[in-house]
Amino acid sequence: MTTSQSPAPVPPSSSAPSGIDAGFWRRVAPPDLRSLFTDIIGYEERQLKTNRQVEAASLTIPLILSFGDPFEIALGQVPTAENGLPSFLAGLSCAPVYIQSNGRARCLQINFTPIGARHFFRFPMDLLTDQMLPFADVAEADLAVFVRQIEDMTSWAERLDHALASVARRLRQNPVQTTPADHVLRRLVETGGQVSVRTLAVEIGWSRKHLAQKFRKDIGLRPKTVARVIRFGQVLKHLKSGGDIHWAGVAVDCGYADQAHLIRDFSEFSGRSPAAWHASVLNGSASAW
Repeated sequence: MTTSQSPAPVPPSSSAPSGIDAGFWRRVAPPDLRSLFTDIIGYEERQLKTNRQVEAASLTIPLILSFGDPFEIALGQVPTAENGLPSFLAGLSCAPVYIQSNGRARCLQINFTPIGARHFFRFPMDLLTDQMLPFADVAEADLAVFVRQIEDMTSWAERLDHALASVARRLRQNPVQTTPADHVLRRLVETGGQVSVRTLAVEIGWSRKHLAQKFRKDIGLRPKTVARVIRFGQVLKHLKSGGDIHWAGVAVDCGYADQAHLIRDFSEFSGRSPAAWHASVLNGSASAW
């Protein structure tokens, strides 16, 4: 994509929350870097009113660079003014994220994978687990310069093009140092979270205990938890298709032992029952709370 092009609005099927009057722009990561980050999103609210969003647990590690009023954001609970966060980096968590804004939010969001975030920020991912850290606390000097440059720009096309080029350049500076935990993560994703930790431990020649410890350090959660998040993500894909849902069949297709396990994970990762989430998908309010 050339820099002369204006950023294309995100289509309705994207992560853009429904019911919020806002502009969305997007840049997709280059093919050779999509294992490290997926995309960069521009977001600008256009109407002065309270907006609420909820994001279910996922394997995305987002960097939020704010140019407007800060979001009020909290893990697993309704946020208050004390939870106001401007620019921040969010680690992996099992809890849903509740977000509130006043209609003046503007931000640029860079969506990293766990491997990409570790390579980009150059520290273990368990330091981020269940946390949202101010960007100033995790940024090296060159990253602080990058943010100041973004802040001085006035168009979303310029911001997104500059961010895409800067992120790609930093990720390509040095070869990615992959670890056995990265191999395990890849295998979990490839199998939809349906390969056993015992099998993966044998593949890399580690004990399950050692694998769990090293995996959490490198990725941010334990392998069994990541497998559950992946299976949950498969369920969300089923729900987006609309129509009637046969929950027992979905549970089997997504690798759950039974429907009860699906319901348990869904409640933990989204804050709702599967039926309630599905109903909100059908009426266009899945991202609200």
